Amino acid sequence: MDAVKMERIKASEKALRDTLLGAVRVVIVTLSLITSYQIRLFAVERYGRVIHEFDPWFNFRATQYLVDNGWNKFFTWYDHSVWYPLGRPVGTTIYPGMQVTAASIYHVLTGWLGVDVSLNDVCVFLPAGFSVLACIFTGGIAFEAAVKGRKWSAFTAGCGLMSVLPAHLMRSVAGAFDNECIAVTAMTATFYWWVRSLRDEKSWAIAFIAAVSYFYMVAAWGGYTFVLNMVGVHAAAQLIVNGAKNFSWNLYKAYTIFYFMGTALAIRVPVVGWMPLQSMEQMGPVFVLVIANLYAFVHVQSKKMGEREFSIFRRRVVVYGVAGIFALLLAIVQSGKVGPLSARVRGLFVPHTRTGNPLVDSVAEHQATQGDVYFKYFHFNIFTGAVGMVMCAFHKRSPARLFVAVNFFVAMYFSSKMMRLVLLLGPACAAASAVALAALYEWIADEAMTVMEAIDPERKRAAEQAAAKAKEDVSRAARRAEKKGFGKSTKHFRISDTPAYITKWFRDNPDARKAIAAIVFAVCFSIGTSFLNRCWIMAKGMSEPSIMLRARNRDGSIVVLDDFRESYWWLRDNTPEDARVMAWWDYGYQINGLGNRTTVADGNTWNHEHIALLGKCLVSPELEGHHIVRHLADYVLVWTTRFAGFHGDDLAKAPHMARIAGSVYKDVHPTDFYVDEMGRPSDYMRQSLLYRLHSYGKAADVEPLEKYEEVFQSKNSMVRIWKVLEVDEESKEYVRSGANRQCDAGGWYCPGVYPEALEDVLKGKVDYQQ
Repeated sequence: MDAVKMERIKASEKALRDTLLGAVRVVIVTLSLITSYQIRLFAVERYGRVIHEFDPWFNFRATQYLVDNGWNKFFTWYDHSVWYPLGRPVGTTIYPGMQVTAASIYHVLTGWLGVDVSLNDVCVFLPAGFSVLACIFTGGIAFEAAVKGRKWSAFTAGCGLMSVLPAHLMRSVAGAFDNECIAVTAMTATFYWWVRSLRDEKSWAIAFIAAVSYFYMVAAWGGYTFVLNMVGVHAAAQLIVNGAKNFSWNLYKAYTIFYFMGTALAIRVPVVGWMPLQSMEQMGPVFVLVIANLYAFVHVQSKKMGEREFSIFRRRVVVYGVAGIFALLLAIVQSGKVGPLSARVRGLFVPHTRTGNPLVDSVAEHQATQGDVYFKYFHFNIFTGAVGMVMCAFHKRSPARLFVAVNFFVAMYFSSKMMRLVLLLGPACAAASAVALAALYEWIADEAMTVMEAIDPERKRAAEQAAAKAKEDVSRAARRAEKKGFGKSTKHFRISDTPAYITKWFRDNPDARKAIAAIVFAVCFSIGTSFLNRCWIMAKGMSEPSIMLRARNRDGSIVVLDDFRESYWWLRDNTPEDARVMAWWDYGYQINGLGNRTTVADGNTWNHEHIALLGKCLVSPELEGHHIVRHLADYVLVWTTRFAGFHGDDLAKAPHMARIAGSVYKDVHPTDFYVDEMGRPSDYMRQSLLYRLHSYGKAADVEPLEKYEEVFQSKNSMVRIWKVLEVDEESKEYVRSGANRQCDAGGWYCPGVYPEALEDVLKGKVDYQQ
């Protein structure tokens, strides 16, 4: 077979390969985006269009307020039906991105397009819809990081993985109307536009789009600090890799635009304000900007100096620059203008699993991540992601590839420190894994499309002749090198020669090469099938809302336990509109959203001392606790789910309540408050108001309560509601009349104060210090 004919055949095979692969990619991407939406609808199919969990109920209520009252009233909304009697300035303590997004979609659908849809439905389906966008942006990151010829395969793999990855599913199922459901999309969008701005020396202007995406991220979730620092770490890593002589003006322009424009927009978000310039965890990117300017200065000077002169100058800049940065850091710390690291952030850098703040540590998702979680939420991708990280870091390195490597490494570290942060590793792992899988799939496709090399005798003979000629060329080169005195080392095997030997062996043995490709494809297909099955199982499990539970009857039939909503609706329908409900802070959002009643505390957890007071009420003996409760509440709601077979109720949370109360009120002794391994309560626990409200009538050793009357018990005994007797009407009227409010000059910011009758109790508190 002549060379011309061989070239024509190869060109034809390549064209066929590209066409088929292109069609396969289009099909896979389309199916991935459809699957990304559908796999998140299990909750809707099982339970209907219901909002899940706790925080989503506050988010829905806030969105409803925005739709009903408009932008201006929303940002001057001081809600006195929560955190009784203090209230909460919602407009300035909320990340409003999700509410604004949902309200905007609702207005477009109903006002512009005339679609008959409820706000509830918009909020239920929004997480599933935004997951599709997150898949596209993650695929875009993989596209930028892949080497030429593999980009579209990487995009396809990135979309496919992100669409079903459990680490992404965990916060994006339908009904999970929480900040993270849009924050992941905002994060991936920011990262994509950032790496896109570094593609070449003319793409720096795209950093403007990255800055706008970052602004949306800031408005969506408090995790924006991770995004800011991730971009800063990548910029610093790129500066170090490039060095002063290979300084990139494109990187300098892009980072400067991103930081200044992003920060200028971020401070416009009310809850953020000047925190980007006053928070220690956001100072890192500032120092990166200083370092970037030092690099730029050194680079400019390098053009004007000789080699030796420049070497001396560079050493001086390093010494003075490091000293200057440390001096600046010391000045910032000493000035008191920059606050310390928060408890949650400090917890990410200490060897133990707790932050030291009992309120933060009481949240399950703030605990350290166990090793089996990675296989559960990532399956094989945690391994292929690591391979992709190494490939990006050491092979054909580019700004985008370095970003994928650094992002995977950093997200992996932080995810190991806190279960909640596994969410951040999702896009990083999907992008890194996509880079590795794209290389593998392209190789398998090449072998599949050139299978005639091993079947057609003429092609096989031509390949053997080409291999023999290549071998002869190598031999001639070796002999020439030996004559010139450079050939001695070629007679001995060196580790560094291994890739060349493997490449040569693969080139010379097409039969073995294609057999290996077939085996690898079979293994990948088997693992991929297992991965998809796990994703579907995980999706079904994650779609179970906490506000409704499924259980089995003795005959095996499935029954839905709707006790929680039933209890909240009872409050709505059977208590006065101004009724105040005391419950552990977990349930505040649902009581307020579904029961439409005033609550003492909720999941915002902004006031440690107030939650400590709530905890003191519940862990104190009945009469002592009633002395406080009668000034704050008309009803007390207690979760008693252990009587229905679910043990995560208020009795299980009681030790946390005692620790939080004890961190402020020193007369509370947390170590004495427990239930032993045999299920027996300690004396302190047995005497507590919480235990008596929880177990009266269920445990034989609990006597009738004197100051509380049970008025409701849910169908499956999962919730009990008690009416507070001898409520202090004077304290109630003091708050109801607004006399306890201390308004500012603007008139809308009106924080409340406690009734005077609680002064003696409040004198005993010691404000919590981390």
